[in-house]
Amino acid sequence: MNLNPSQPIPQTSSQDAFHLRMNSVQETIKFGERLGQHFTGGDVVALTGDLGAGKTVLTCGIALGLGIPMDQVSSPTFTLIQEYPGTIPLIHVDLYRLEGPSDLFSLGLEEYFTPNTIVLIEWAERFPQILPSDHMVIFLEYGEAEDIRFATLSGTGPKSIRKVANIKGKFSKPH
Repeated sequence: MNLNPSQPIPQTSSQDAFHLRMNSVQETIKFGERLGQHFTGGDVVALTGDLGAGKTVLTCGIALGLGIPMDQVSSPTFTLIQEYPGTIPLIHVDLYRLEGPSDLFSLGLEEYFTPNTIVLIEWAERFPQILPSDHMVIFLEYGEAEDIRFATLSGTGPKSIRKVANIKGKFSKPH
C-alpha cells in the first residue's frame, strides 16, 4: 500500500500489518476508542490518508479511549498542535498547512516525543523526517460507500511492531 509516492513512510511487511474495515463514523470512533486503550505513553502515531478519510474522527475515538471527552477534540489544522490533558496527555498535530521543513522546525514537535505523552500526527507523510524511527502508522482510506473506511496499522520499529501485533490479536477476539 503506497501512502505517498514522493515521500513514503516506512512500514513493516504487509503480513505484520493489521487491516480493518469500519462501516460507519460510529465504528471509526469505536475503533479509535479501543485503540486508545492500548496506548501507554511514548507512542507516536502517523495518521495518513486523503482529506476526509477520517483522521480527526479516529483521533476523537482515541481521545475517548484515553478518558478525554470527545467534544474537546477538534482538528488542529489552523492551530497546528492541540494538547488534551489526561492521565496521559494527548498531543494532536496537523502538518497539512506547513510549507516546508523550516516551518516544521519552528513547531518544536520533538519536545512532545516523551514517555509521558501520546502524539498523533495528521499528514505525517508530508514530513517523515520528523518521526522517530519507532512509530506506528495508521493509513485511512475511503471504502465503496460514503461512511465506510479502511484502516491499515503498521509499525516501524520493535515497540510499534509489538503494539500493532497486540492490537491485531485483541481485535481478532470478540470484545
